[in-house]
Amino acid sequence: MNAAPLSGQLDFQLMHQDDRLRVEVAPGRSGRLMVSFTSVGTERDRWPPKEFVKQASQDGRNHLICVTDKSRCWMNHTGMDQTILRLVADYVAQHEVRNIMTLGVSMGAFNALVFGRLMPVQRVIAFAPQFSVHPDIVPEETRWTFFRNQITDWRYRALDKLPKRPAKIYMFHGDSRDEQHHWRQFPTAPNLRHYIFAGRDHNFVRQLKSENLLPKIMISAIRDDAQRMDEIVRSASGMERADYDHFEGAVRHFAER
Repeated sequence: MNAAPLSGQLDFQLMHQDDRLRVEVAPGRSGRLMVSFTSVGTERDRWPPKEFVKQASQDGRNHLICVTDKSRCWMNHTGMDQTILRLVADYVAQHEVRNIMTLGVSMGAFNALVFGRLMPVQRVIAFAPQFSVHPDIVPEETRWTFFRNQITDWRYRALDKLPKRPAKIYMFHGDSRDEQHHWRQFPTAPNLRHYIFAGRDHNFVRQLKSENLLPKIMISAIRDDAQRMDEIVRSASGMERADYDHFEGAVRHFAER
């Protein structure tokens, strides 16, 4: 594989493709590998596009593997997890990769967290992950019913267990009712920093990008700069999950006066 270009469009190369899964790689120059998992996307009959390419690759410095779940199965299709694990492990063995980080939004964030349980990673950056899409666990969830109904083998019913150290997990959610059905069920953990953005819904990542905050959040997570992360999140009406209930109670109190 050729080294990534110094600037401009990344040179993606196909690693794997079948009717459910597509995996591409853009080699980098650093010892860091970013594994980006796609979300559901916006069209049923077209697979989701690659996401976080610029932010994750840092203009070609980092190796970048993009994992596209064409079936939108939340990693539940038999053998999908092991195929991705083998591809990533083989790539790491063939290159001077010293640390691995996973990331994604929505379904992609769910998959990034799942993968962090399969292989030791240094960082998981998860925007608006579902806790589960299983109808028995989150019956209120109806946004992805079409794809959920295609799942017959539930290998990953819920994210009741998070990746363990050495992984540092940065998780972000909006506080709309649909999102609260998920984030309130996530466990707490010493290696998790979980942020809630007040007044934001499932699509808050687009807003962060338009406000030029997404690159700053990504860099802070990659560097594990918690202090800087706190500052950026607060500037976007966000707070740590432990502080949210106090905030919500204060808002309700003043609204009722």
